[in-house]
Amino acid sequence: MLQMQTQSYTVLINQYLERLLVFETVFSEYNQTTRNIVKGNCYASESLERIKDYFAKNAIRFDRFVSQINQVQAPDGYLTFNQRLLAALEQFNTGVLTTFNAISCDKIDQEQFETGISYQESAKAEISAAFDYIGQPII
Repeated sequence: MLQMQTQSYTVLINQYLERLLVFETVFSEYNQTTRNIVKGNCYASESLERIKDYFAKNAIRFDRFVSQINQVQAPDGYLTFNQRLLAALEQFNTGVLTTFNAISCDKIDQEQFETGISYQESAKAEISAAFDYIGQPII
């Protein structure tokens, strides 16, 4: 892996952040749909079994996405940002997997489900905070 030039890095990271926004939206919708299913406020075609299947497919895609970003070598001035971004993405991934594992075909483990959502929310805040470290030395 070669260290990227600043402009190439920022273009690539912006593309990844756009994809991240799509993933975040998808998982937020899954979380809300799961809550609606549990409440009985859903379409007849929606079930925990189906939502778990959708979760699984996108969790695999998200894991690959995080692996791709892990391959990017940040230029000087972006190293701390990159480290913090990667840590937050791993935390978001943990949150996704935690919510996924809370769902079974006929019920959810509510405490585990909410813990996973909390991890996701915390990770989103960490991703936003990572931008404060652009241009900062490695800590």
